[in-house]
Amino acid sequence: MSAILRALTLAALLPATPIAAQSLPNEIVGHKIRVPGDKVDGTTEKLSEVEREIVDALPPQQQAERLLQYAISHHVGATDEIKARVKGWRGVIRTSPAMETLLDVARNGANLRVRAAAIEIELTAMNMARSAGQVDALLARIAASPKDARSEIYTLGLLGNRGVETDRIHNELRVLARSEEHLVRYQAYAAIANLGTDDSVADLVAAFHHDPASAVQINGGGCGLAHCGMLTRAQRMLAIPGLLEMVEDKALDGAIRIYGYRALREITDESLPDDPQRWRDWFAAKGAETTERFRALESDPKRPQ
Repeated sequence: MSAILRALTLAALLPATPIAAQSLPNEIVGHKIRVPGDKVDGTTEKLSEVEREIVDALPPQQQAERLLQYAISHHVGATDEIKARVKGWRGVIRTSPAMETLLDVARNGANLRVRAAAIEIELTAMNMARSAGQVDALLARIAASPKDARSEIYTLGLLGNRGVETDRIHNELRVLARSEEHLVRYQAYAAIANLGTDDSVADLVAAFHHDPASAVQINGGGCGLAHCGMLTRAQRMLAIPGLLEMVEDKALDGAIRIYGYRALREITDESLPDDPQRWRDWFAAKGAETTERFRALESDPKRPQ
């Protein structure tokens, strides 16, 4: 057997060279994809034709749950489908264990369009009319016993976010935020955070800084400013001056000041230490620029919806 023939025979017996070994340096392929790191697309983000057909074949309850799942997974077009179908679901879908799990994930996700879609589905599952009469009915139940009407207070915030009597609801929630019952105050501030208006920021800062109950400060005001609710990142930046005053308040409980610094870091994506002067210097130098960057991100048409 010639040397050439032997070489060809040996090559035929060897295993094929893995595709990954033929990749360019630093290219991410196959088994080389690690869990940490930036996003790596494996498929299109668009809601596919197959996925639409699957949704169309489902009953309304499963349609709502599946589309919310797609929205959470950043399938482009899922929130549009929810908005288009939600009127037809009213009186038909309900809050199920699966739905509640999906709603909880959506409420805590980064995409406000997904949070808004969750609000649409939640109001529909509660069979809530988008009307002044519905607001009247909720307020009547709240007036009868605010401490037993936390669900109604919460629902006011959802309706206000969807443009139903928003200013009126905000004023009513401000009244409830002065309740002697700390659970009522907490629910009022959580509802205010869901309104997603510029005017709500000052209310949340005041709760974070001054409410006598630490649970209301942290879970109502603090979370509403830094993570929870429907404020955009640019709107959250409006809280920075008030948060700076808060962390400089020597009379404030030290644990609450720590949460104030945490809120500053979450809002800004900056990792500065618990030093008020460092934060004031940063805000003077970078505050306006950061706010504009957040606004630009919110208006970017290429971002997933």
